[in-house]
Amino acid sequence: MAPSVAEIPDTTSPAKEVSPVQKKNVVIIGGSCVAISSILTGKKILPSTHRIIVIERHSHFHYMFAFPRACVIQGWENELFVPYTKAFADAPDKGQVIQALATNITKTHVELDRAVEGFGNKVEYEYLIYGTGARHPEPANLNDHDTKESALKRLKENQEKIKKATKVLLIGGGAVGLELAVEIREHFPEKEVILVHSREQYMLSYKYSMHQEIVKLLTKFGVRQITGDRAIIPEGGFVDDFKMIKVTTKNGQEVECDLQILCTGMTPQSDLLAKLSPSSINPTNRLVKTKPTLQITDDEFPNIYTAGDVADLEDIKTGGAAWGQADLCMRNICKMIANPKIQAKDLGTHTPMAPQIMLYFGLAKGIAQLKIFRLFVITADFILKRFFSYNIMASRAWTWLGTPLSKETADL
Repeated sequence: MAPSVAEIPDTTSPAKEVSPVQKKNVVIIGGSCVAISSILTGKKILPSTHRIIVIERHSHFHYMFAFPRACVIQGWENELFVPYTKAFADAPDKGQVIQALATNITKTHVELDRAVEGFGNKVEYEYLIYGTGARHPEPANLNDHDTKESALKRLKENQEKIKKATKVLLIGGGAVGLELAVEIREHFPEKEVILVHSREQYMLSYKYSMHQEIVKLLTKFGVRQITGDRAIIPEGGFVDDFKMIKVTTKNGQEVECDLQILCTGMTPQSDLLAKLSPSSINPTNRLVKTKPTLQITDDEFPNIYTAGDVADLEDIKTGGAAWGQADLCMRNICKMIANPKIQAKDLGTHTPMAPQIMLYFGLAKGIAQLKIFRLFVITADFILKRFFSYNIMASRAWTWLGTPLSKETADL
C-alpha cells in the first residue's frame, strides 16, 4: 500500500504571498521517497514564506521496487521512471525539482555540478533535508543512469543477459535476490537458479515464520538454495562473457554458472554531509547520526535534518519507513519556521516503524509481514491478491508526482 500522508491543520500564522525570489528555501538533497513524502506534506503545511527545492541528479524518479521483475519481463519498464516535471504543478509557488548533482554543502548553500536557471551553480537554504539514500549493486539500483533513456537501456541489457544465460547465480538473499530468483524461474523455468545467502535465515529482521514460508516458496519454484555461506567474488568482479565458470564459496562448495548477479547490501551515500559535519557520521556504518527529532546530531546545524536509507535509525530500510521519517522532518521544519526559538522538546520525535514488508514472488505469489492491531502476521498470496499488479503498484508513483500513468504519459 502507498504510505499515507496524514493531514494536519496549518498552525502557522497567515503570511502575505512572497515572490519566488524572496522566498526562503527548504532544500532536499535526493529525489527518492524522502523527497516525495516531503513534497506532499510541504504542499499542505509549508508557509508561503518558504518553498521546497529538490536537488536530484536523475531526470526521473526511479521506482526501484519493481526492478527485479523489470530485469526479467520485457515491455513495461518505461512505467518505472516517473518525470518530476509536474511534482509542483498543483502548487507552483511551493517549490520545484531541479536536475543537478549536489557537490558540496556549506552552512548557507548547496553547490551544484552545473548552472541551473534561476539559481546558478548554488542553491541557498534555510533548512535542509539530507535524503541521499544508499547505493546498491545493479540491477537493484541504477544510480549512475541520470536519464530515462540510459536507465531503460541498462534494464534491457539485464533482460538480455538473463535471457541468454542457462545457469544464474544470485549472490545475496535479501528482498531483491529473493524476488529476482522467483521471477527468473517463473518466466524461464528451463534455467537453473542458484541463490547464495550469507545468513542461515532469510529476512532476519522479520519473524522466523516468514523465513520458513520463503524457503517453501523458493523450493516450490525450484530455486537451489545455499544459506550460511558466501560466494567468493574475484578481484575486479565477474565478467559478463557467459562462459560457464565455477564459483567457490567460503565453505568450499562449487557452483557452476554462466551469469552472476550481485544482490548484496547497501552503501550509505553520506560523504557529502561528512565534509560539512564529520561528527554526524557513524564511523562504523557510515550512516548519518540523528536526534529523535531527526535533526543531525551536530548542534552547530539544528536546521539540517536527515531521513531514509542514509539515516542511522532503528527502522528497517524500506520506502515506507523513509516516507514517515520525511513527513516528520517537514513538520518539524514548519514548526521551526513558525517559532524560530522553539525548544527541542516541542518538536515531534521519531517512532520506529513496525517491521512490515511485502515481497512479490512472480505474478501471483507473495509473502508479507503485516501489523494487524498489535500482532505481526505472516500472510501469503490469498490475502495479498488485491496488492498484486504487473508493475508492482508503480502507478502510484505517477500519481504522487502529478502525472497519472497512461499509455500517453508512460514515455514522458
